[in-house]
Amino acid sequence: MDRKIAMLAGVLLAAFTATAVAQQFPAKPLRVILGFPAAGTSDKIGRLVSNKLSEQIGQPVVVENKTGANGIIATDFVAKSAPDGYTLLMVPSGHAINNSLSTTVPYDPVKDFETLTLVGTVPMIAVVNNKVKANTVAELIALAKARPGTITFGSGGPGSSNQLAVELFAAMAGIKMTHVPYRGDTPAIADLLGGQIDFVFLNIPAALPLLTSDKVHGIGITSPARSPLAPNVPAIAETVPGYEAGSWHGFFAPAKTPKNIVNQLSTELRKAINTPQVKDVLLADGVNVVANSPEEFAAFLLVEIDKWAKIIKTANVKLQ
Repeated sequence: MDRKIAMLAGVLLAAFTATAVAQQFPAKPLRVILGFPAAGTSDKIGRLVSNKLSEQIGQPVVVENKTGANGIIATDFVAKSAPDGYTLLMVPSGHAINNSLSTTVPYDPVKDFETLTLVGTVPMIAVVNNKVKANTVAELIALAKARPGTITFGSGGPGSSNQLAVELFAAMAGIKMTHVPYRGDTPAIADLLGGQIDFVFLNIPAALPLLTSDKVHGIGITSPARSPLAPNVPAIAETVPGYEAGSWHGFFAPAKTPKNIVNQLSTELRKAINTPQVKDVLLADGVNVVANSPEEFAAFLLVEIDKWAKIIKTANVKLQ
């Protein structure tokens, strides 16, 4: 009997200890890994949310930039990190794209991660050079149909979110245009202003300052509805029903992170995102704030992966 009592006491002690450890989370600083350089969009969003998260949980949240390979280096690092909730990943929409562009990506974007929350989505504006005789989406489509392959569009590089957004638009509109890839949006913008290319899809923060120029104009936005930041720019969906594209940012944890920790992190992140100190900044930067549950974010991710995989195949998008 004494032996049975001792065994039962041991089981109860183990259960109590496990519960106590779970209740103590977080007991030390957290790390948020970013795959892109400091001062960029991902860095700004990651630090903004992380700073507020730190205030809420009473622990430091250290942001680390592990750059390279379109975020793959940082993402792989987190995939191989301990699933204890102390190492998190915040990535843009390339997370749903990279595996369809390359067979050498060393992780699975779904199986190797736990979804925490989608911060928000960032629509793009189709910014057209004034030399192009198209003041509306319908006119751009008509021009492309009349001159197949002669209309040129720039992007931040092969497989970038703005290239794929245009490829989706072209597929849905039944038109053919010529892609001119750049090493980032900045040189693409320079050539757009110089008249070397006809148009570029740009995230709202990059597009809005250009719309005051006498060299370019905005003809459509990639969100389902117009943005309050650019109310005079129609949604592309008004001309191409069902069209929607854009970039996004979301938080992940390594696969097999305990469910209670996933839920706790998701709750705290959503709380941080929805505070006025964070949400107002995001909205001013053109982010449509979402802050959804792990399950909702997981469903969103699957749709994104499938959507862009089909476009990559249809448009024969290749890394150069």
